[in-house]
Amino acid sequence: MAQPMSLSSQMVEAANNFLQTLTPHQTQKLLLNFQDSTRTEWSNEPINMHQRKGLRLDEMTDVQKIALHRLLQTALSEQGYLKLIQIIQLDEWLNTHKDRDPIDEVVGQGLYWITVFGKPSISYRWGWRFEGHHISLNVTVSPKAVYATPFFLGAHPGVIPEGPLAGTEPLFEETKLGWKLWESLTPAQQKLAMVSNQIPQKIILIQTGKEPEAQKRMGIPVSSLNSQQQQLVWRLINSFIQNLTPSLAKQYINMIQKNAWPSLYFVWMGASREGEPAYYRLQSPNGLVIEYCTRERTITHIHTLWHWLPKDFGGKDIEYNE
Repeated sequence: MAQPMSLSSQMVEAANNFLQTLTPHQTQKLLLNFQDSTRTEWSNEPINMHQRKGLRLDEMTDVQKIALHRLLQTALSEQGYLKLIQIIQLDEWLNTHKDRDPIDEVVGQGLYWITVFGKPSISYRWGWRFEGHHISLNVTVSPKAVYATPFFLGAHPGVIPEGPLAGTEPLFEETKLGWKLWESLTPAQQKLAMVSNQIPQKIILIQTGKEPEAQKRMGIPVSSLNSQQQQLVWRLINSFIQNLTPSLAKQYINMIQKNAWPSLYFVWMGASREGEPAYYRLQSPNGLVIEYCTRERTITHIHTLWHWLPKDFGGKDIEYNE
């Protein structure tokens, strides 16, 4: 009986199948050197605020898009894949309802980029990124392991208010579990967790791990919570981690259990009543950072991000001798 393919082998096969569908000009746009400086940069900003390298969805044929989706599915669980699709649909809704929003954003379902860094191979380091407004999935593959952080997902509007997709809410679990955890805290615990009654102006505070907030121990220690509250913390963690394919999610859950859980803190900012703007963060000095924030003092615009900081973009494995 044939042995199942490793995750890295699946990604190599899917990436090469995708690359084979491209024209030479498309390949030149999409395929960059692994050492390209943009490999370790990420952004969720729309095209009018951040210029990207790579190939856009609206530059691809249907055959090429199908091959690209097969690559996405190697990194994502069904849960995570459907969130990505819904977020792209939200962008198209926003594109056709610009009069509803004061921000003049250039968005749409075709404005997402795929970039490949290095030649896909099970013997060498390479990586790929799928990114656009409200998505940044960064995958690094090496002979040692596969890594998939930083991983950003956002939603605007948080819930589509009308039309064929009315009620669509891709990040409902991250929202509802955050509030459920907050509301489970006693007044004394809430006092420890709440570090500000204002949401951060920068929205996502820890983008690289070098920010001051990444070095501070703030909020309430998760170790001080009761068993039911800790179960809620795990459900919240899983709403982020389980967006990845099962083998990747298991890898990160094991790292969190071993290295982050004993020193994990829960931070809250903003409103104390559900339905109002709020921010939360789960953070360990050993590397885990999970952030959620509503934007512009409204609950209709959501940003989320998580890191395993020591292995963002492959971390120190980048020194692996090819």
